[in-house]
Amino acid sequence: MDFQRNDAILMEILQDRKTITGFLDSIFGFLRRNTDFYHTKLDEKDKIGFPQGVRDQILYGAMQRHDPDCWLQTMAAEDGIGDDGEVAPLAIEEITVENEEFHPMEDITSVVTERKEQPTFSPDDYRNGDIFETHCWSQTQKDVELQVKLPEEMRSSKKLSILIKPQSVKVSGKLQPDVVILEGNLSQRIKHNEAVWSIDKNKLIISFDKSKDLWWERLFEGDPEIDHKKIECENYIDELPEETQATLEKLRFDQIAADKAQNELQASNPNQADTIERLRTAWDAEGSPFKGQPFDPSVVRIS
Repeated sequence: MDFQRNDAILMEILQDRKTITGFLDSIFGFLRRNTDFYHTKLDEKDKIGFPQGVRDQILYGAMQRHDPDCWLQTMAAEDGIGDDGEVAPLAIEEITVENEEFHPMEDITSVVTERKEQPTFSPDDYRNGDIFETHCWSQTQKDVELQVKLPEEMRSSKKLSILIKPQSVKVSGKLQPDVVILEGNLSQRIKHNEAVWSIDKNKLIISFDKSKDLWWERLFEGDPEIDHKKIECENYIDELPEETQATLEKLRFDQIAADKAQNELQASNPNQADTIERLRTAWDAEGSPFKGQPFDPSVVRIS
């Protein structure tokens, strides 16, 4: 079936990008570079792009058709709508709205605004990064996610001007350019052409890939340096260089052997096991010649 071939292709992208955010970055980056998805028709004679609001309808309709809790998804199954999405806009047109133009993303934002006026950041929002009063950022070795609190009067894409360059980010008011929400020079270069952003829970979320796979010390120039000891690395061992893999394997087997030898010793001689525990306590004591080294009782002669 067609969807099986598509799933195989998309799964390869997902495995490469590791996260849903990275996966969506790839999809929308592709649409921007290779289609007229982001082109808005300014004239009826324009042969490319979509009229104002239609792009959001298509996107919102596709999301709803695959939501098991959404009535559009049930209707699609009953009407025999396929995965190609060719008739998705028709389902959207059946929704009754009072306004002449339908802007579903703005509707979602207004609902969230009513529920929670003051957005807050959770620890996951600044994982491996840092948090400030107006924004926070998180990172992996490959990408960065920046979250910015938005003023109540600017929680709509129509009211924001977002400028992303290879080494700078600026968020300001579209109708009020002098109102700058966030601006700064990035500490490292990024792939700005592939950056994507969205508005969720009264916050602007910007995701972009790093030009080089490395851990950043700070987001913007002038920011305090983060504590590298607290960085949580998620690399799988088979993604590391061969030399690093070999070293980790050796350390693992050495630790297994040491643990086995210690367990056998404790089982055969309880008194000697007490001696080893005292030796472990003294191993890192001030003045010990072994201070700072991995505990290895085999280097000490025990009578």
